[in-house]
Amino acid sequence: MDTCSIGDNCWIQAVDSYKKQKFNPEVVFGKKVMMSCNVHISAVKKITLGNNVLLGSNIYIGDHSHGSTRLGRFEANIPPALRDLDDIAEITIGDNVWVCDNVVILAGASIGNGSVIAANSVVKGSFEANSLIGGNPAKFIRKLTNV
Repeated sequence: MDTCSIGDNCWIQAVDSYKKQKFNPEVVFGKKVMMSCNVHISAVKKITLGNNVLLGSNIYIGDHSHGSTRLGRFEANIPPALRDLDDIAEITIGDNVWVCDNVVILAGASIGNGSVIAANSVVKGSFEANSLIGGNPAKFIRKLTNV
């Protein structure tokens, strides 16, 4: 059976407009994706979850920000909810990835197949297959092997 399982209080958004901005969002689920409670996925560009991805509880995955944190682009005088969505970049989570509880995955993240993201991590950047990833900000800890 190729079904997905979604826990309580999950929120999956494909945001096609925000204020005057227009988007063509995609949220792509592979086969047998499982998510626990309180998972929030928000896309304005593209978020892909591979096959057999396991998401723990209290997880945020978003491919954008309210405003920009880039030098020269931050708008401190505008309330966050009124800023344009910015810092937009696709997120890819490979096959057989386990995302533990309380993880935040930010725009531009790419997680290789077979990786594990430790609880309470904040992930941005690219990680190779079979990586143990953890921390805030998340870093490569070690390669996962059978030896």
